[in-house]
Amino acid sequence: MIEFSLPEDVASVKLSIYNALGEKVAELVNTSLTAGKYQYQWNARDVATGMYIYELRTDNFVEVKKMLLVR
Repeated sequence: MIEFSLPEDVASVKLSIYNALGEKVAELVNTSLTAGKYQYQWNARDVATGMYIYELRTDNFVEVKKMLLVR
């Protein structure tokens, strides 16, 4: 589960997931969002166990975090 909050309305929000090689494996969000708290669940059924990186990108903010997929 990926959780984040937005303090204000944002015209462009992208939440992308990359594998350890930097290849994009999923894009969970690509839209405008209003201020508030959000939770997104990634269906990782078609990818291998290992380390992944998610990137949350808005008009004026970028956050990158690691996550570990264990089956």
